[in-house]
Amino acid sequence: MFEAVHIAVIVCLLTLLLLGSYYRVQSQRSREPLDRTKEGWPILIGVRALGFLTAVSTVVWLWKPAWFAWASYPIPLAVRWMGVAGLACAVVWLIWMFHALGRNLTDTVVTRRDAYFVDYGPYRFVRNPMYTGVLLLGLSLGLALETWLLPVLTSLTFALLALRTRKEEQYLIEHFGDPYRTYIKRVGRFLPKLSG
Repeated sequence: MFEAVHIAVIVCLLTLLLLGSYYRVQSQRSREPLDRTKEGWPILIGVRALGFLTAVSTVVWLWKPAWFAWASYPIPLAVRWMGVAGLACAVVWLIWMFHALGRNLTDTVVTRRDAYFVDYGPYRFVRNPMYTGVLLLGLSLGLALETWLLPVLTSLTFALLALRTRKEEQYLIEHFGDPYRTYIKRVGRFLPKLSG
């Protein structure tokens, strides 16, 4: 029987899956082919493999937590609910990012031909809100589900995503030029820049 924390986690993750899928489908309507190999094979394979492993581990963890007893540790219920709150914030943040990015959304470093410059929504605060959201999601799942495994997997995914931002930003500079260079000086990569 699912406990209340597990039900809250499932609701958050299903919300993200449904709305994220909607935005992903909308972005694919152009049918523009994207060369995913531009990010390099190790990152291409690594990000997708770790993402898949994290998703499968999360589903199995929710279904049969006893299978992952080796990767769990006790956390007070109040802290677990803080994890659920963090997860809800990550979901809202990621949906806000999907909405702001719109049809620019890709799963690779390549910029779409008809891409438009986005510096609003969560992009006002960080240049890579998806990566920040993924990290917050994984850390929050770890608290909510009493495991170190999901934060570790998500942190490894984030590390690969962080490595690919250099290449991604080269494409964005090629496409948008000086406005993007100015944006880089003004807005932090994963965390907001402190003023002054």
